[in-house]
Amino acid sequence: MRALWALVATLALLLAARVDAVELQGDTGAHDPTLLIQGERWFVFTTGRGLQRLESADAGKTWRRLAPVFSEAPAWWKDAVPEHKGLDVWAPKLFEHRGRTWALYSISSFGKNRSAIGLVSSDRPDGEWRDEGLVVQSRAEDNFNAIDPDLFRDGDGRLWMSYGSFWGGIRLTELSADTLRPIGETRFIARRKSGIEAPTLVRHGEWVYLFASFDLCCRGADSSYNIRVGRARSVTGPYLDRDGKDLMDAGGTPLLSGGARWKGPGHQDVVGDWIVHHAYDAEHGGRPQLRIKRLSWSDDGWPVIPQEE
Repeated sequence: MRALWALVATLALLLAARVDAVELQGDTGAHDPTLLIQGERWFVFTTGRGLQRLESADAGKTWRRLAPVFSEAPAWWKDAVPEHKGLDVWAPKLFEHRGRTWALYSISSFGKNRSAIGLVSSDRPDGEWRDEGLVVQSRAEDNFNAIDPDLFRDGDGRLWMSYGSFWGGIRLTELSADTLRPIGETRFIARRKSGIEAPTLVRHGEWVYLFASFDLCCRGADSSYNIRVGRARSVTGPYLDRDGKDLMDAGGTPLLSGGARWKGPGHQDVVGDWIVHHAYDAEHGGRPQLRIKRLSWSDDGWPVIPQEE
């Protein structure tokens, strides 16, 4: 009977959450989105030439594209990732810290782990940006890939960066609040041979939740991306899924998968009660589009979001 009531409660949350999926208008082309909310003004930064920026003045309903962050490549890119071309920038993470807006971002080349995570800052999201240099990098001989950064601020004020794509999996390091550079031990917190990347860490109550994207992106309507989740008592893990399987052993509770139209949802970011991600629109050539949904929680403390159609 307890299991039946839990199922009923979860279904009720799903039905309630459906009304909270935002109907988007304007320029919503996006891949690997990250969200920053400043009242009615919402900002999304995404993968693309020069690091793409979108702005909404009506709480995420209507979007317009701003000029990219970079008009030319910082000199250190070439040394860190020699195979990187042009102004292609991946998978940013927006956050605020000590009165400034910051963005972690990735530079790499597809299928390679000679990669780097960089940092920029600005007085405001729609302003001019300053190069803050290299944060962490990976080389071909490493067992990790330095892309897909996420920034997590815990209740004690400590800052943590998770990152990673394929190879050895998702890594976690503490960042200095002064320098925003790694300090202390770096450890793996999730791995899966057949594909895991794009971590997002969120605290809800007594738990820290690790959201990650499984399987394959970047294949248009043939993408198999999906979002899964585990949780831990501490940011350092261990992260277990709803069945108690460790994410270091390929665990992960399914949260969001593709539907008839919206394929391969993934590379999520969670801000407050909102989760943003991209999905590939099968009705429009498989192009990646921004998706925004309200995040709810089941009675037993697991995230719930409306499924794609």
